[in-house]
Amino acid sequence: MKQWASRAISPQAKTIGVNDKFGNTGIKNQQGSTVVKYDTLPIDGRSEFRFFEGASARTFPETNCTTEGNKLGVGNSMVVERVYLSILEKTAGAYSSVAELSLTTTLPAILLSEFGFSIANSDVIKQLPILSFLPQFNKNAENELSTSFDFDTQIVIPPLLEFVATLRLTRGTTLEDTFLRLTIEGSGAIIAPRTTF
Repeated sequence: MKQWASRAISPQAKTIGVNDKFGNTGIKNQQGSTVVKYDTLPIDGRSEFRFFEGASARTFPETNCTTEGNKLGVGNSMVVERVYLSILEKTAGAYSSVAELSLTTTLPAILLSEFGFSIANSDVIKQLPILSFLPQFNKNAENELSTSFDFDTQIVIPPLLEFVATLRLTRGTTLEDTFLRLTIEGSGAIIAPRTTF
């Protein structure tokens, strides 16, 4: 059997390489950072959740994408390395609790759903089963509560391109005062107009 010498490409190198292809050659001069983006939608009977779409119309703490919406600003880019879902509940108009996904969750329709991700209307992740997020099926889970999914492929979101994460359910579920949050996180670049650290 042949052996191949391989060298893992760092998320930072992937960010720079993809942005160079788009003509964003200045990304390598921006500040490296950890980037976390999240969006929250009500569990209101919909059979498809479209996270980040229309996020500029929502406010904190529903999303942290209020100024940019579902685009990263000029000089900003990120690699989607991990994703996870959380269930939030509201009491008296304020978020009161957060729960992780598990096989015993009260939302079986979400457990049987599929995750997708698109950038500039191009699918970059398709039909990823949410069951793969759960520790008993997740090859990267480090404990029995781990529901963060680490991607095998580094997906780069360049600046100024719209991104949308979808969750397709087998059927809609309505739970009053209950919300579903999707969080994406990874390495990235943020604008550094003067210097980097």
